[in-house]
Amino acid sequence: MAQFLVKFLPDGLEAWVPDGSTLLAAAAAAHVAIDAPCGDRGICGKCRVQVDLPLPSSEGRGEGAGGAALEPPNLPERTLIPAEELTQGWRLACQARIAGHVTVRVPERALQPAVVPLSQVEPKPAVRKLHLRLPEPTLEDPAPDALRVRRALAQQIPGLQIDLPLLRRLPEMLPASHYDLTVATVGDRLVALESGDTSSRSYGLAVDLGTTSVVAILLELNGGRTLGVESRLNGQANYGADVISRITHATTQPDGLEQLQSAAVSTINSALDTLLKKTGIDREQVYEAVVVGNSCMNHLFLGINPDSLASAPYQPVVADPVSCRAAELGLAINPAGMVYTLPNIAGFVGSDTVAVILATAMHKAEPIRLAIDLGTNGEIVLGNRERLLTCSTAAGPAFEGARISSGMRATEGAIEMVWIDEGEVKVQVIGDVPAIGVCGSGLLDAVAQMRGSGVLNGGGRLLSAEKVDGVLPPRLVQRLVRNDGTDGFVLARRGRRPVVLTQGDIRELQLAKGAIRAGIFILLKEYGIQEGDITEILLAGAFGSYVNPASARAIGLVPPLPIDRITAVGNAAGQGAVMALLSTELREEASHIARSAEHVELSARTDFMEQFVEDLAL
Repeated sequence: MAQFLVKFLPDGLEAWVPDGSTLLAAAAAAHVAIDAPCGDRGICGKCRVQVDLPLPSSEGRGEGAGGAALEPPNLPERTLIPAEELTQGWRLACQARIAGHVTVRVPERALQPAVVPLSQVEPKPAVRKLHLRLPEPTLEDPAPDALRVRRALAQQIPGLQIDLPLLRRLPEMLPASHYDLTVATVGDRLVALESGDTSSRSYGLAVDLGTTSVVAILLELNGGRTLGVESRLNGQANYGADVISRITHATTQPDGLEQLQSAAVSTINSALDTLLKKTGIDREQVYEAVVVGNSCMNHLFLGINPDSLASAPYQPVVADPVSCRAAELGLAINPAGMVYTLPNIAGFVGSDTVAVILATAMHKAEPIRLAIDLGTNGEIVLGNRERLLTCSTAAGPAFEGARISSGMRATEGAIEMVWIDEGEVKVQVIGDVPAIGVCGSGLLDAVAQMRGSGVLNGGGRLLSAEKVDGVLPPRLVQRLVRNDGTDGFVLARRGRRPVVLTQGDIRELQLAKGAIRAGIFILLKEYGIQEGDITEILLAGAFGSYVNPASARAIGLVPPLPIDRITAVGNAAGQGAVMALLSTELREEASHIARSAEHVELSARTDFMEQFVEDLAL
């Protein structure tokens, strides 16, 4: 079978793939993240890429070099991409099949850096760096090199373990450094030998591995300083938007698990590469990484089959913390360095929720608080130091802008805020450029404002222009449109085409909102308290960082508490990972949180489904 070279811009990553492969499959092989929320079914239109001219045939190997780079557009592509744009090279990555060497431009979809506040944790990391001046061997003292190192560290690290790769370095490294060296250890394991005094240079990586986005935070371990934050679309998005589609891929496709594990690690490595380039730090001096994520992301990152999470009783393979070598996972820190994952709570309540609790100190406080991590998998925590209840709801990716016709992530060109004032629709666009879509916070604002202005009824139904003509301001009525049998509301007329919210988009938000609110209802019921007993609502996650609390309250996403009792806490999961990276004591605290939190399983509860239907109303 012929093999063709596919090159992806702007990063320049490449992959050789068989004739007939989709561009999405080639992207996965090249470790390029392309947003494909419908899981390559060709129905969402979000995986648009632009194809350049074919690469010269001299670069090929196998048969079929030269000629047409791709097979002709199929029906989904002709349906979702205007004819003019097809002639400009725009294709759906999940549908376009390769017939020759080709260069593909992936539109910029870099995520906005998540807000990670500086930690107030007193650094007590697992990583230690110690400067040693060892006595040189003599006839009177011919002790082995490894023993010299162990003797020098006997008081600080009794039982030091030195693995074979580092033992092999000793005979060359010690004489070359004149026995003046610095060692790096993680726990009782030696991970690095460095000439001279490098004890001031010690770094670690904290990672929030989300279903949709990945946040990597580089830290200076001695003082706890945050040196940089990078966000990426999770490369697993090539295989579907939600955890169920990824579990299906991992368990039904040849090498599916390996593909998903590699995609997660490659995403983290990409973010790390950027951080190292910006800071000038040597990756060999990044000695440990702490990773948090939901239970499915945790399993996929570790390369553990997640099949047991997909059906009752939704049992994880492992809930305890896991510690392993970076080289075992392919994480591009010091290969002898260590990777530590925080514990999971239950099947779909993972270490990211533990990290949220740790960062917000819910487990220490007297007031009862409600924390909601608004993402593809919506985790909810209710309680205080005496009792914590958790649950997970399948909110879907609407909060991230996925499965929304004009939806996109919070990047340049996305509508992030919406106001309707006396019939005038006003929008705020990221980057102050023409609007090309709407992200989660803008979607929430828009629906809240449309409901308040009378464009939507309580059931979420868009009213027709004919029905509200003469009732609502003319400028508002003009924005109610109908295309191809679908009702819509025009948010912005700038850019390539109007940014329109359809009736289907509103239903997607209602489903996500209903799942979250019904989960809150069940936790309140189990706790035996009322909404008014909640002293504060904490909105976590990338979406929670930017959502307007008034809009969240207006559509019923959160209980109707006063606005000043609804707080955005930013990327609390990432902050919890930072805290665990900086303090072994807090890792123990995280393990206690995971053991003591009570999980409430919603899937088999009829009262949850009844409440979900009720909570679809706006």
